[in-house]
Amino acid sequence: MPAAPRLHELQQGIADALLGRGDAVAAWVVGAGLDPAARLRVYRNAVAGTLTAALRDSYPTVLALVGEDFFEAMAARYRLQHPSRCGNLQQFGGALAGFLQDMPEAQRLDYLPDVARLDWLRQLAALAADALPVDAARSAMAAMAAADALRVRLHPSVQLLRSRFAVLSLWQWCRAPSAAAAPRVDGTGEQVLLWRDGGEVAMASLDPATFRCVERLGAGDDVASAWTAAVETDPDFDLEPCLRDLLAQGLIVAFIPQESDA
Repeated sequence: MPAAPRLHELQQGIADALLGRGDAVAAWVVGAGLDPAARLRVYRNAVAGTLTAALRDSYPTVLALVGEDFFEAMAARYRLQHPSRCGNLQQFGGALAGFLQDMPEAQRLDYLPDVARLDWLRQLAALAADALPVDAARSAMAAMAAADALRVRLHPSVQLLRSRFAVLSLWQWCRAPSAAAAPRVDGTGEQVLLWRDGGEVAMASLDPATFRCVERLGAGDDVASAWTAAVETDPDFDLEPCLRDLLAQGLIVAFIPQESDA
């Protein structure tokens, strides 16, 4: 029997075995009636199944588009390149969009990384902290402030995705693929706003100027600067409907005077 390994070597060996990177640690596994390598395979298969199930939960649209076989092969490769480093499996799939971007077999599906980003943002929106929207009194007070001296804080669940593909239309089609022909993905892109509405994740397609305004507001720009950025995209952009819609959906949780550090 080889010399006893150090603790970190034993831990690394177990991790390698569970991730399918070698069974050298089997020399230190008590089989208890089962071949040590076979015992490791039991745990390895259990870990693989758990991690793949986590990816399925996080990326239902990707799964619907590529099918079971492709998804299983993709998940197996992803597990090796991006092993889970957190006890919370809801964080496990965070690198999948970039992984798909570089995966040779997915190159012809050039829209797939953005679909993965949409799936992931839906999860982030669902898991985000909660916050109370501003009330009517605070909204009325904010309306009297100068736009260049006022910022807003958006609800923690708000997420934004700009894509050159029709990712929201594709997501909607995947929910009911027999209802209509699949949307074209190589045409006009979509800008998507995501947020949590009650217990569900809501999504809306925004025009480019409105998307730009919300994006700048979320980044901390004052209202006047966000409006200027939107007007650069569309000279006819109207700020009032944008703010009104955000308020109506409960997506503004604070108005912050420019001089405040809040």
